[in-house]
Amino acid sequence: MCDRPEDKPQTDDAAWEDLCHQCGECCFEKTINSRGKILTTAIPCRFLDIHTRRCRIYPDRFKHEEDCIKLTPENVAELDWLPEGCAYRNLSDK
Repeated sequence: MCDRPEDKPQTDDAAWEDLCHQCGECCFEKTINSRGKILTTAIPCRFLDIHTRRCRIYPDRFKHEEDCIKLTPENVAELDWLPEGCAYRNLSDK
């Protein structure tokens, strides 16, 4: 596991974006149960096309959806709600 930022692989924005499998799982609302576990609900973001699993406003998502979180090499290790198969999560675990 990478503990220091300098240990993480360096990627440019396009290469970073290409890591995404576009499963759309991170675009569903989350809830926290009574034990503090984060659970994914069946409620998608209003901008997620549930058939293609792509954001309909992807280039402008941060302007229109305040709950949308920009995934970066610096923050993915702390986002424990990312699905287990997420390429960003798996990269941060190295």
